[in-house]
Amino acid sequence: MEVLCRPPSDADTVDWDSRPFEKTALAQQLDSSEEAARVRQFRNLYVASLRRDPTGGDCPQIREWVERGASVDGASRELSGFPEARRVAAVRRTFIDTLGRDPREWDDAGLRRWVDSPFALAEIRGRLLAQRPLVGVHYFAWYRLEHNGWGNGLTTVPRDAPIPAVGRYDSSDTDVIATQIRQMEEAGVDVAIVHVIAGDARTWTNARTFVDRLSGHRLRAAVVLDGLYADDAATKRTWVEKVKAEFSGDSHYLQYHGGPLIMLYSAPLNFDVPGVVLRNVYWTDVYDSGRNTFNPSHRLEPRDWPFWAGHPQPLVNGMVPVLPGYTDAALGRSRTMVLPRRDSELYRAQWDRALALHPEMIFIYSWNEYFEQTAIEPTDAWGDRYLAMTACYAAHAHRGTSGNC
Repeated sequence: MEVLCRPPSDADTVDWDSRPFEKTALAQQLDSSEEAARVRQFRNLYVASLRRDPTGGDCPQIREWVERGASVDGASRELSGFPEARRVAAVRRTFIDTLGRDPREWDDAGLRRWVDSPFALAEIRGRLLAQRPLVGVHYFAWYRLEHNGWGNGLTTVPRDAPIPAVGRYDSSDTDVIATQIRQMEEAGVDVAIVHVIAGDARTWTNARTFVDRLSGHRLRAAVVLDGLYADDAATKRTWVEKVKAEFSGDSHYLQYHGGPLIMLYSAPLNFDVPGVVLRNVYWTDVYDSGRNTFNPSHRLEPRDWPFWAGHPQPLVNGMVPVLPGYTDAALGRSRTMVLPRRDSELYRAQWDRALALHPEMIFIYSWNEYFEQTAIEPTDAWGDRYLAMTACYAAHAHRGTSGNC
């Protein structure tokens, strides 16, 4: 069913039951068949026309095309006449006419959410016009004072990096956390995206302290799990379940499209966890579907989000990243990347771009990442300039306006 969209025939069953095999071996052999190639061609039509992967419910139609010997072009024309395809086309046009952007490939998740909604086109248009983005900021809870400087136990912050206005701090310091929460709220931030290193108990404790200190504040939090790049699906699922159990019941935890939002950093989502909304947040040279340099399929997957991007940055599945500047020149990496701040001009340009795209989310990288020097919290280098700029731009985001900041 997974490969050929049909149950095995009697002959298939006898053939494969007469020798030991593993599911992977069976799938590989079936996938190499001419029949599987035909099925893949018709499956791909659902992504192209309906902006979704086919489900088991689509198999009868796929098999009908296979067994009839239909051409791919003929099947595509048939599919385009289905009510669902007409609905997709109409909602896509509503996006273009209302927001001035085409959701195809870049925002298939948003497109499908409205396609699957019960709303008529006029209602969808009204809701799109009323949509205001949430403003989030990546927050790192890994800092500690060390004998050789300030770092996270693995890497030391470069000595020439800006120094926080509160001084170099330990991320468990509750006075520092209280100050940061107040500053984020002053800057109009809606949600702090707290990075937790999966295998580092200290970051879990610091994240818990941060969320606990949100009591009495409007600021919300969501967790992004870091350090799972090479782990298998079962391991990633276990860590997500831990976040769900420890954080998602808190009244300040961000609920997104009906469930607690839990993100993974650079870890493909080849699993699901019931009751949770998952996103994979990653950096890559090219996000475009068909040319994506992160996913082996080169597709932009519906649960992908960008971590950061150079200017002009893309809108990916409803989210646009914003960056004040970036440099990893002091970290000894094989490939060095530098995006100068240009006296705040990069931040302005990225915010202007984000507002023009009318997204659901705007995520700033970052509040306090000093290794790659993307921080916006007050420092000795720029005072509270980025705090004030963020407050101005966040106010525009919440009003649905734009303007100089």
